[in-house]
Amino acid sequence: KWAPKDGMIIVKVFVPSTSDTWKLKVPEDINLQRFTCKVLSKLGFHVAFSGSCWDSPEYFFKSNASFRHWLEGRIRFGRNLPIVAHV
Repeated sequence: KWAPKDGMIIVKVFVPSTSDTWKLKVPEDINLQRFTCKVLSKLGFHVAFSGSCWDSPEYFFKSNASFRHWLEGRIRFGRNLPIVAHV
């Protein structure tokens, strides 16, 4: 269900300050900078990202490598876990 289609994947973005969850369709090879720009254009405000709320301890993505590592492991137990966007 969450497998890439035509080079695109779906990433869920949870925004705790608004209790909203957004689904974004992005290229499989997206980097942190491009993803941040895509989220900014969707939400209309700047955010910082951390791992899913099911990850512990909470960590913020400061490099593309850590973002890509999380992105590759976001599907767990058949669920597409959301990335957390902090205002």
